[in-house]
Amino acid sequence: MTSEQKQQLIQEAMKARQNCYPKDSTTSFAAAVLTESGAIYSAANYASYTGSLTLHGEQSALAHAAAHGEGVILAMATASTEELTPGEFTAPCHMCKQLLWESRLRSEVPLLIILANNHGETKEVYIDELIPLPWPAKKK
Repeated sequence: MTSEQKQQLIQEAMKARQNCYPKDSTTSFAAAVLTESGAIYSAANYASYTGSLTLHGEQSALAHAAAHGEGVILAMATASTEELTPGEFTAPCHMCKQLLWESRLRSEVPLLIILANNHGETKEVYIDELIPLPWPAKKK
């Protein structure tokens, strides 16, 4: 992945924060994925009053890519409107980490997660590091 692709991925995740639904949500969580073909798909959370039916930004971005026939994800950038201090980042929740792990497991491609905050800072971590004891286990 080029540095230009990384920057575009981060920008698309940041931009997608404005697309949360409903628009009056207190916090927006968004993500953008880079696929094997080089395409970028972004999305934000789609909230439900029940809470349990809410689609997270990461889930929505993965589904957006899949809807376009893109299943091999090389990287994902995440961003939120949470009030964070410098050096703080919003990591994917455990449900989203599981989906990301399963995507990585199916494709057998390392999956880079780029966390972006409102201070222009980023942190890069691979999904393997975010889930040290995954289920199902990594293929040998």
